[in-house]
Amino acid sequence: MSYDVRSVANFVLDIAEADARQVSNLHINKIVYFLHADFLVEFARPLVTAKIEAWTHGPVFRELYREFKQFGSSAITSRACRLDPTTGTKTEATYKFEEDEAAFLATLARKYIAMTPSALRAQSHVEDGPWDRTWNHESKTNASMKISDELIKSWYERTVKH
Repeated sequence: MSYDVRSVANFVLDIAEADARQVSNLHINKIVYFLHADFLVEFARPLVTAKIEAWTHGPVFRELYREFKQFGSSAITSRACRLDPTTGTKTEATYKFEEDEAAFLATLARKYIAMTPSALRAQSHVEDGPWDRTWNHESKTNASMKISDELIKSWYERTVKH
């Protein structure tokens, strides 16, 4: 089962808050990206259902960018919401992971939260990595700049060592 990207972001924000750490918009996008990559390798399925796009500063989830852009480079102080299709109201995106998934994600989330946004950005920009191959593609068009799960999984299967 894959999860809503906003729910995963809220999980990360809850861990950061419990550990008295701050997370910015750039930071949350990179953290969730790396959690998604690690999850793909460990569980052989996507963590999130959202499209990952190659932007100037690395991989971005448009939903998270929009949700947290009001904070700029400052710490995020609220939680991501989604529209409830049955009521038409915005509600906080909740999460409920399987026990093994939660333990796996919490350990890695703490590792990524402790890293600076610029360090995660640099890590996401590694030469020939998924972002680099999407951003610096050789074809004439890639309007969506989508970083595919296949590209992420093949790269991180070769490079990730927990």
